[in-house]
Amino acid sequence: MKKLISSVISLGLAACAAVPTAFAADSGYVPTAYFRANKGECISVCPDGNAVVFRSELGSSDNIIVNASVYIDDESLTCWNVHPVWKCASEYAKLENLVDPLPMSADAPNIAYAYAETNEAGEFTHIRHGTILNTDERYNTMSFTCQVTSLTERSAMKPYGEKSDSYPLTSFDINISADAPEGDIDVHFLTEHEDYADQRLIDVAMRTEEGSLVKTPVTKPLTVTVTDRKFGDVNADGKVDSNDASAVLVAYSKSSTGGEHGLSNLQFACGDSDKNGLLTSSDASNILAYYSYLSTTDEAVNFTNFLANRGK
Repeated sequence: MKKLISSVISLGLAACAAVPTAFAADSGYVPTAYFRANKGECISVCPDGNAVVFRSELGSSDNIIVNASVYIDDESLTCWNVHPVWKCASEYAKLENLVDPLPMSADAPNIAYAYAETNEAGEFTHIRHGTILNTDERYNTMSFTCQVTSLTERSAMKPYGEKSDSYPLTSFDINISADAPEGDIDVHFLTEHEDYADQRLIDVAMRTEEGSLVKTPVTKPLTVTVTDRKFGDVNADGKVDSNDASAVLVAYSKSSTGGEHGLSNLQFACGDSDKNGLLTSSDASNILAYYSYLSTTDEAVNFTNFLANRGK
């Protein structure tokens, strides 16, 4: 059945390859597909969209759920079919809960996403677009298709927002086992066959000067770093103290003058106390406050709980 669906979609894309259009991208242009993790409990998101999970802050042995979104950056705004396929090869993580933004159900109404459309009443509608979702538990892969549904009119999908990536295409969960070792768990787009010969790969169909062309976009993977390092311990010496606050201030000074902050993603996440994706003097102040608190008690709560209860 999967082979049949794949063949039908491929034939449909090929059938439109010769149709010209007045709104076309340069034939050499290629969009970019990428992920961004979403902030969650004990999860910090770095400026590049990758995530760091501070396991020591969780306080339980439960599995770790990291929610992530899929984006398409298409400056040409000429895609009429977008089909990302992604995979996680780690034995410690499962891809789950792929979201359909057009579920066409009263219990699960349509939501804003990259190519959402609204009617005159401002309600989300699905007149021109359709979505197809698939999760393959055997190979730990997911796919999401968003396309113009008319067989005779393959005009480009209009982005909902200023850009095609003002909103994600969809989102999903990465369910990480509680016994996962420290290290990186990667999720990547499939650009070549990894599990079987005719495996469907990521592609987009675009209106170009040469008609409709099917292309493989530029892709960027997602890395989730699981660590047992203490939240706030920027320099990895096993303590949260004034040295960590100083490291944050140095990084903040560099970035505020237009330079690189000079920290790894793990170091950055350790210093980003409010998890807002920035390093500022406020983060340094939070670390100093926690350091002061640690020196006054023998039964200290972790940094996350300290910040949550601060001022109460």
